Amino acid sequence: MEQLRIGICEDNKESRVRLLNMVTDSAEKITAEAFESAEDLLDHFFPGKFDLLILDIYMERMTGIDALEQIRRKDTRVVAAIATTSQDFALESYRLRAARYLEKPVKPEDIRELIQDVIHKKESEPHFECESVRERIRVPFDCILFAEQRGKSICLHMDDGKELIFRGKLDDEINKFPEKYFFRCHKSFLVNLSKICGIDRELLTFVMQGGEQVHIHRQGFFAAKRAYEHYLFSIAEGRKQEGQGADE
Repeated sequence: MEQLRIGICEDNKESRVRLLNMVTDSAEKITAEAFESAEDLLDHFFPGKFDLLILDIYMERMTGIDALEQIRRKDTRVVAAIATTSQDFALESYRLRAARYLEKPVKPEDIRELIQDVIHKKESEPHFECESVRERIRVPFDCILFAEQRGKSICLHMDDGKELIFRGKLDDEINKFPEKYFFRCHKSFLVNLSKICGIDRELLTFVMQGGEQVHIHRQGFFAAKRAYEHYLFSIAEGRKQEGQGADE
């Protein structure tokens, strides 16, 4: 298992230290960071920083729910758990996709169960595996914008703006990417169809969600265009079938 990254937000020092100790004692390969306020957490937060957040609701200025609402605007993937003595914010927490309510005082067995759920989720989601200089890394496919061949290395451009570089050739790795979502539009580029915003016909590029331009081979332009249109059609058909199922 790769490192599990956990953030704790609790304004009471005694509760914060207790939570931190329970988290670090719950499993191997855990890194935990504690924050004494929602504002402190938000100042240090960026998408992908944590696999799990444990937030107290009632804090001095900003509540844990308010903090989670801001976090969800940036990161829809991080698992969140709410620690509280009250069910007053239950509906709001479900709207913000909080995975669990932790009743205070939080019990070690509740923390262990929560962390095991997060580990299972992380290990079971579709992902790409590669060897970095230091360790083996698992990258969820839906975090990848596109892959780029750079000399003797491959660069994965992530949806949080980061780059993951490892030694390898696209020719050798392409079969690890699901054909339904990834298309080889150029000898040096493999694009995630679900992350495309449009096509620039003059520049012969895919325009990605972050504004990046991914080159399309001139001779393969119409094949790339068809692949993207087919993906959009499959998404539309899926939504249509979901709507029909709901009406029945």
